[in-house]
Amino acid sequence: MRSPVNTRTLVIVFGAITPAFAAPPASHVNLVGCPVIRDTSTVPCWLVRHEGELYYLGIQTDISSPWFPPYQGHKILVEGVVSGEPRICGGIVLKPVNTSTLPEMDPSCNEFLPATPEYEVPFAPRGPGPSKRNLAYAAPATPPRPVQPEEPKPPFKQREFTIPYEFDAPFVTGRTSRVMQQAVMYARQIDAHHIEVTGFRGSVQLSDGKLFVEKDGIARQRAEQVGQLLHEVGVATDKLVVNWIEKPAKATGDEDFKQRRVTMTVKP
Repeated sequence: MRSPVNTRTLVIVFGAITPAFAAPPASHVNLVGCPVIRDTSTVPCWLVRHEGELYYLGIQTDISSPWFPPYQGHKILVEGVVSGEPRICGGIVLKPVNTSTLPEMDPSCNEFLPATPEYEVPFAPRGPGPSKRNLAYAAPATPPRPVQPEEPKPPFKQREFTIPYEFDAPFVTGRTSRVMQQAVMYARQIDAHHIEVTGFRGSVQLSDGKLFVEKDGIARQRAEQVGQLLHEVGVATDKLVVNWIEKPAKATGDEDFKQRRVTMTVKP
């Protein structure tokens, strides 16, 4: 396996924008803009401005949520579908929506809107700020007993596990590391003889017709870090193959975020 990259290196120059010839489907909104926080009497909500319009992304919540808020001080890549639902916090609702915090700092991304009576979050599960009460997406008071996964039985099958990434993000995060844990568990259960790691580089078709491409070398960075992490948890070097595809995947504007990934193929 090739030597891993330095996991502390921060690459400031991110994906290039180049001309393209096709736009995403009409229901899709793919854009780069500054996130906006609107305060409410319950929880803040997150929006993004684009061409004079506001789009709703989600509420301020905790790590248990499937959507996690971005950061102010950075632009974000938004990939969403106009849902047709009533506006929330004054914004057109995108659902589903995928957001990526871009690595380059942008001090202009600091808009905060104060709470006003006309903008509320009717489904807000808790009040704003730190709370000793339930988390935003807490489990029921009496959670069901967890179901233990069945042990795989021979003949064992080849399985592929996919780690998703935000745009231009080179490393596994705490929110995505569980996928790698699942792959390692399966490999141990079946005494796998081979794990193939492949890193991919993505691109996004923006709504304005431009193509947003991840930086050079990102596929290699992703693959090598996953390979190093697998090695550190006990996967033998002779059972591990690490490779990558440097050419960006073709963008269509429809779920382009699925291209940003590392796959782990576990073979018996």
